[in-house]
Amino acid sequence: MLKILMVDDEKWVRERFAQRIPWSDGGFVFMGAASSAKEAISMIEREVPHLLLTDITMPNMNGLELAAYVRKRWPRIRIVILTAYGEFEYARQAIELGVDNYLIKLAQTPEQILEACRKVAEDLVQEMDIDLKLAMQLKLEREKKWAKKRQWTDRLLEDEGSMQELLVPSEWLAGVESASYVTGITLGWRATESSGQGDTSLEELEQRQSQLADLLEAKLDGQMLGEGNGLAILPVQHSQLLLLIGSKREVPAFHLNQLARMAQEAVSSIISTKSLVHIGSVEELGKSRVTVKQLADLIRKGRDGLAAYFYSDQSKPSIVLRRLDAEQTREWTAAVVKALQRENGEAFREAVTVMITRGVPLIHPGDLLRLTKQMLQPELVRLPDEVVARLSRIDRLTTWDTYCDWWLETIDAICEWWTQKAQPPVTVRKEIQWMCRYIREHFQADLQLAELAKLVHMHPSYAGQMFKQEIGENFLEYVNRVRMEKASEMLERTTMKIYEVSGAVGISDYRYFCKLFKSHTGVTPTQYKSKMG
Repeated sequence: MLKILMVDDEKWVRERFAQRIPWSDGGFVFMGAASSAKEAISMIEREVPHLLLTDITMPNMNGLELAAYVRKRWPRIRIVILTAYGEFEYARQAIELGVDNYLIKLAQTPEQILEACRKVAEDLVQEMDIDLKLAMQLKLEREKKWAKKRQWTDRLLEDEGSMQELLVPSEWLAGVESASYVTGITLGWRATESSGQGDTSLEELEQRQSQLADLLEAKLDGQMLGEGNGLAILPVQHSQLLLLIGSKREVPAFHLNQLARMAQEAVSSIISTKSLVHIGSVEELGKSRVTVKQLADLIRKGRDGLAAYFYSDQSKPSIVLRRLDAEQTREWTAAVVKALQRENGEAFREAVTVMITRGVPLIHPGDLLRLTKQMLQPELVRLPDEVVARLSRIDRLTTWDTYCDWWLETIDAICEWWTQKAQPPVTVRKEIQWMCRYIREHFQADLQLAELAKLVHMHPSYAGQMFKQEIGENFLEYVNRVRMEKASEMLERTTMKIYEVSGAVGISDYRYFCKLFKSHTGVTPTQYKSKMG
């Protein structure tokens, strides 16, 4: 995968490039975004990217100066200039420096930016040495194979009904396909405060998991496993591995303990983390091959064996865990979703209390994390972008303390968002404040960005960009949110019919109104009105 580094002194631009562009789809790894040329140079000194995207207008050292410096010191780095300006003089200077492309950043869609980078990447790949290209190709093939394994095990755990449809590729079990006995050693690890992994990206965690699997395959070779024994390794999410051990004869317990210790030592050799291990029972296969159901059982037993570590740091915690039944799951989910839809901070905090209170017996962490994702579905409830981004971290919460901290920070973020979005803060530019007030006072009218921009003496495209930067959502999103807030009030406090409410908030298309209302509240207008009644 080719590495990309971008530089821009505006935070909202850096966030756009980091979050809105599907870099991995284009074969890129996004290394990060620097806020200045100085920071970019420091990052390049630590890890050299293949492609540098840089803004022009930056303090101290501008983008053209940075391009000249990088071109001289790291001549193999490809450079694409990004700027909000379209004057030919900038383009001429960039061409003289030998940059590979020149883009007006605010005029390009994410797809156009990605396509421009792809074209530069094509030239870059052609220049690579044959050995380097071959190494990259082999690495990419390994990553694809590992990703396929992870998707397979995820599906195996999530959907028991599809087990019969899942076939295990024979090459995955090459070491154990002819075994008479099989057992599983489940190896897990979690970040500690001293390891500095708290903000590690999911991609980095998965790369580390793959790296650990490669190391274990090399260490636990045939000689170490013993004659007639074989090994297959499967990923479980991003922080666990199932070491599937097959043998002709039943493996002694002391030998399994020895293998488990070696596996834990391998974790420590890669990164400083607390490693967790569960040794499963040995099962006799006879003349049959290991089945998909047996694999699923081995993975689940291993995960359950590690679950108690969620609440304890002891080497072998003896904690009783309970599973949540369907009725309690529905009850807790409904309470949280209802509070979120009504944007009721007090009710929301009260509903979430059950999730961060240690009961007796303790709830299985798998149920806690599953229920948390079920409660906070962006398809059902409106959430701030900050919280939507935080949802990807749920599966990385490997201790009770980090789980509670995550919830407390999420609750604060949602409640603060509700407080702020009712009225733009005083720090917002006066022109944008005026536009927001106008929208709230004339929500029933045919509101057009161009007309409002004209009234505040701004160019429409600039007004749209500034509105998104200041408010956190684009013009149409804000208009629709205000209209749905007003519609909710009307449905709750008046006897107006739904089509009358639709017209009253400025939406003549009844079907579009119903679709929009459900996307904002999670329920249809009819369902909302019946609940309020």
